[in-house]
Amino acid sequence: MSTLRDALAVVIAERGPLPAGELATTVRKRKADVLAVLHTDGRFVQHGRRRASRFDLAGPVRSFDAVEAAERWQCELATATEILFGADGFLERGYVRSLNGNGRVVVTELGLELARAMEQAR
Repeated sequence: MSTLRDALAVVIAERGPLPAGELATTVRKRKADVLAVLHTDGRFVQHGRRRASRFDLAGPVRSFDAVEAAERWQCELATATEILFGADGFLERGYVRSLNGNGRVVVTELGLELARAMEQAR
């Protein structure tokens, strides 16, 4: 028997992004239970807020550079650059890999495992 998480993933894969209420009706579960899964499972992403909100399956990890990292982490560009490319940084530890040496990186499977562990520790 499939789990609620799997059922939601199948519905979204078949029908595209949907509001939580419509997903709950489709899988015949309470909306609160569906929202709990959608907000805690990394397979799902939320687009929009409040009534216009839709849930979709998360896509593949996209590349980013130090400028984007600094904005997301709310730190100085120099700090983000050091975290990514400095001695004992994410690149050296294997959490990200460089794309063609152009300053853009993509998260590796090891980096994804670290991110999942940090999310569970919250």
